Amino acid sequence: MSIMTMLITVQSCKKDDAATPTVFVAAVPENPTPAVDAVVALAGTTYTIKWAGTASAWDIYLGTTSKPSLVKAGVIGNSYTFTTAVGGEFFWYVKTVDANKVTSKSTLWNFYINSAPTVPSLTAPAANAIKVSVVGALSWASTDAEGDALSYDVYLGTTATPGVVATDLTSATFSPTMVANTLYYWKVIAKDSHGATASSAVGSFTTGAEPIMTYTGNYLADEPAEAYSYDVTFTKASSTTVKTVNYWNSGWTATFTIDVTKNSFTMSSYTFSANWTGVESGVISPATGKMTGYYSLWYKGVLQEEGIHTYTKK
Repeated sequence: MSIMTMLITVQSCKKDDAATPTVFVAAVPENPTPAVDAVVALAGTTYTIKWAGTASAWDIYLGTTSKPSLVKAGVIGNSYTFTTAVGGEFFWYVKTVDANKVTSKSTLWNFYINSAPTVPSLTAPAANAIKVSVVGALSWASTDAEGDALSYDVYLGTTATPGVVATDLTSATFSPTMVANTLYYWKVIAKDSHGATASSAVGSFTTGAEPIMTYTGNYLADEPAEAYSYDVTFTKASSTTVKTVNYWNSGWTATFTIDVTKNSFTMSSYTFSANWTGVESGVISPATGKMTGYYSLWYKGVLQEEGIHTYTKK
């Protein structure tokens, strides 16, 4: 019997690896200008935004809300110029679609266009006011849309083009040195921290007499407890003091310091003559010039008399 030998060759079959698919990725816009959260100084009404990336065209979305609208499609190049008459926060992003219909867009970016402060309104003195106190304060009001801290330059003078008298004030008030019975012109420039400014119109006012003059002239001095009255004259000694040469109807010189902000007066311990000393303090009336004070008198250190004085203008 013949034996047949069979040789069987088994070949393994291996499936070819599938071809790696091509992934198309559109250019991703990046590196915005202005940078995120940047503040752009107010400069006219035209502004340019820029970005990095390579694409044949871009769609620009821009607005003042966090969901900006399409403002320009098919922009060639990496910049876009727009016009706005207002400042504030602006949001934007850039989107592109490549030749393979793949869409890519940037993240949402933002920046701020700085607004100038509002034009300062001159609140005090009122326009064309008269008899303004020479020790009074100037005041005004201005605001900033972005909430920037403001500083102020104040211009004051006796001509229609007043010169600067104070700079970089952080409060909206200023107390200048002024002369009585004088016509003044003034204005205020408001400034924000980004260099934007706003100037008020030039205002004017006229000062009145010095407050101290209200307490000068001829008076009737009265001591109610003594049922005793006499004439006395007060004259200006300085911008804050008046004096008389007939205190207590005794030919003594006395000086009263007038505080027009507190409506009060004082005469500190004062030696008159022949060992006589005295003090007095009280209240004043800006409307009438009347002074009412409490006095004490000593002779050689011993209290001799105390009581109330009223000084009423004649």
